[in-house]
Amino acid sequence: MGNDKVIVAIELGSSKISGVAGQIMFDGSLKVLAYASVPSSSCIRHGAVYNLDKTANAIAEVVERLNTILSTNIEKVYVGYNAKSLRSVISRVEHKFEEETVVSQEVLDDMFQQCSEIDYDGYVNLFQESQEYIVDNKRGTETDPMGVACCSLDGNYLNILLKKQVADYIAQCFMAAQIDIVDGYIAPMVQAEAVLSDEDRQLGCALVDYGADTTTVSVYKNGLMRFLRVIPLGSALITRDLATILKIEPEEAEQLKCTYGLCNLIGSQDAEETIVLNDHPVSLKFIGDVIEARNEEIIRNVHAQIKASGYAEVLYAGIVLTGGGSQLRQLDHVFEKLMPSMRKPRIVTEPACGVVWVEPRWKRGDGSQLAILSVLAKGDENCCELPKMDAIDNITAEDQDRIVQQSLFTEEGESAQEERDRKEQQEREEAAARKEEEAANEEESSKKKEKVKKPSVFKRWYDNFMNMGENFFDDKEEEKGQNNDTAN
Repeated sequence: MGNDKVIVAIELGSSKISGVAGQIMFDGSLKVLAYASVPSSSCIRHGAVYNLDKTANAIAEVVERLNTILSTNIEKVYVGYNAKSLRSVISRVEHKFEEETVVSQEVLDDMFQQCSEIDYDGYVNLFQESQEYIVDNKRGTETDPMGVACCSLDGNYLNILLKKQVADYIAQCFMAAQIDIVDGYIAPMVQAEAVLSDEDRQLGCALVDYGADTTTVSVYKNGLMRFLRVIPLGSALITRDLATILKIEPEEAEQLKCTYGLCNLIGSQDAEETIVLNDHPVSLKFIGDVIEARNEEIIRNVHAQIKASGYAEVLYAGIVLTGGGSQLRQLDHVFEKLMPSMRKPRIVTEPACGVVWVEPRWKRGDGSQLAILSVLAKGDENCCELPKMDAIDNITAEDQDRIVQQSLFTEEGESAQEERDRKEQQEREEAAARKEEEAANEEESSKKKEKVKKPSVFKRWYDNFMNMGENFFDDKEEEKGQNNDTAN
């Protein structure tokens, strides 16, 4: 059984713009009610919007398709962010005391606030998280210095930045599509929450999202994210290489990539076979060589970023692979070959909480939908109202007569009104008890979130943008009119 809230999430991918509507069940699993997508290669590159009109139209089309499936009217959504300009930086905030002072929560909150107000020229600070603290310039660090007496405290913070133009363009597209953004999430971070265990984060691991136009590397150690980079290379390049070299259509090249993959690597007997393309025989080994060349370039870039994080030697939980590109055949062998010091990677295609697809035809199971499902799992605000269904419309006349008769008399032929009243009263009491329990659980959950959840930096930026953005299009029209007057 699920709750009444229908959550809607949108992902602006480089190959497609996807939308999903679903409910979070009481056991934590996701029930997907509707899914829709439209191609986006003509308006989004490397996760960044470059054609605002086409992107706004695509968003509106995706939402309209979801509306049609659900017979509802979606007015607001959650959004996942992942573009090539997304990156992490470490910032330090110093706090000096006039005399030895016990560190309080107010001091830590004040330092956190100072960090959030740091201006990163040309970038929006979407998220920040405290890492460790240095007490009185001593060697070693503290993860929780509250209650420690000291004269100085230095805090290290991880900030996740996105180019302001990229963020502004996304907000403008949703404004033009007349869809409000409830909140925005950094896709790699919510993916990590959905697939990584506490042990993965503690021991250290690299989460690699192998997408179409980008590959994202997130590094975790000692329970915290330590590093994030987006590489502007993805599996779409492999498709492009095959299409160019073999002189075939991109659709056929994509099919070849998915079917054969790295077929000339260890354990495959297919490499000696040939297939016919454009009336010419082509060996599978040649196809595998083309795929391997580009794939190795991408993985070497991934390895370089893991090394740049400074944690390459201590990621004892290894690599976790996801994204559509992670389904390339024998991809794990390549990682093992190029990164022999790390554990063989494991491939994840769905959140750990489990997903129930109402329509089986929507299910991909290839990792390409993990990001949007992870964003969906984070939502907690109702985005639309589902229509009330009248179940009796589908009941035959004979069934209706039987229901009426059964509702009037018990099996003994006596009046069933008292029995029905008793059952209704019992159902009302049970429903009230369930509501009380749910309210208590929600209150307890909210209290926990208040303790650990950092303020939504994204939401503050988005609200400010919307306040300024009310006059954005009016200013553009006025500017356009002035330009026309000048030209005349």
